[in-house]
Amino acid sequence: MVKNLILIIVTVCLNTTGQFMMKIGLRSMDQINYHNFFRSFQKVLTSGYIIGGFCSYAVSAVLWIIILSRAELSWAFPMVSLSYVATAILAPYLLNEPFSLLRFVGILVICLGVFLVGKTY
Repeated sequence: MVKNLILIIVTVCLNTTGQFMMKIGLRSMDQINYHNFFRSFQKVLTSGYIIGGFCSYAVSAVLWIIILSRAELSWAFPMVSLSYVATAILAPYLLNEPFSLLRFVGILVICLGVFLVGKTY
């Protein structure tokens, strides 16, 4: 169980890192819409941050396959929701995004759910 939990924590960290890398890479670009999709897509494919984010996701996906071979999906998948918690907590510091009381309450609900699911393993 401890090995699975460590793998999940690493997966959550890689997933969160990938999200931040992609968002940072996209900050220097225009919003992507159907008018500029192909031009934007070319920029996306050449952005080091976005490529790094996808690589982070790729490693996360490999670890996820390992986790699924060892643990119950109904236990493991809710644990990955901790990436939502990490992203919401770090975004105000790393991206200067707003953080409200309602968002904080939502994070607490997610943490409570993960705690309860974790008790079932």
